[in-house]
Amino acid sequence: MWFERLQNIDRRVIYTILLIVLITPMIKPIGIPLSVNSTTRQVYNLIENLDPEKDIVMMGMDYSVAGQADVHPQAVAVAKHLANRNIRNIMVSFVADGPMLAEKIIGILGDRVTYGQNIVNVGYLAGGESAIKKFIEAPGTTFINDHRGKPLANMPVMAGIKDINDITLILDFQTGSPGYQDFLRQLPAGGPLYAAGIVTVSVPNVMPYLNSGQLAGLLQGLRGGAEYEVLIEEPGEGAARMDAQSLGHVVIVAFIIVGNLAYFGSKRKGKTHGGGDKV
Repeated sequence: MWFERLQNIDRRVIYTILLIVLITPMIKPIGIPLSVNSTTRQVYNLIENLDPEKDIVMMGMDYSVAGQADVHPQAVAVAKHLANRNIRNIMVSFVADGPMLAEKIIGILGDRVTYGQNIVNVGYLAGGESAIKKFIEAPGTTFINDHRGKPLANMPVMAGIKDINDITLILDFQTGSPGYQDFLRQLPAGGPLYAAGIVTVSVPNVMPYLNSGQLAGLLQGLRGGAEYEVLIEEPGEGAARMDAQSLGHVVIVAFIIVGNLAYFGSKRKGKTHGGGDKV
């Protein structure tokens, strides 16, 4: 009887249990232990080795709203790290959704940053690779006003930026085109270090560029964001989603095991009853 009940659990019960398991860590992250990938640690070390007195970082906000589930936690964690170290952060977008997502990050940072002093959202420049080329050729004058309409020339965060070599590190968060290939084609030899945060499905395509030394570091999908949160000791959206994903997989596997045990148990029970009728 129990085997039959387990095989016929109402699907609404299964969905309800799965929903509770997924929502709970999103509200309160559990903090399931994560090992940190070497590529994530490379990005962390790049920022740890920067000098707040002279080094400048450009954050490329080149991901869409559709792909933000994978990449946004990376960008938030990196922005927190930069803010904690008081590194100047120039947020540039070559994707239309970028400025909106940059503003969202600035809001999350709150009192950690002073807008115009150590962070700025310069806005969106259309044109894909051509726009990247234009910015690399003249990073200090390509944008006259920031995304909020304020003159950039009056902002301390932009002081001293005349050439692309005045920027120490470019960290580009991307979900497609433009992306790493566009930057690598346009960046001059001996220019700023280049690292990327990408969606998980793009990792196999990007790894050869990392292994050849063209990329200085790589954040790999949602897990890359969660790992970075571990490194800066600030669990956030990435860790919560990884918790939900991990627990969701556990529940699904558990239901598969229970279903199979119930199936084979009822089958065995049927054979036993059937065998008792033989003469």
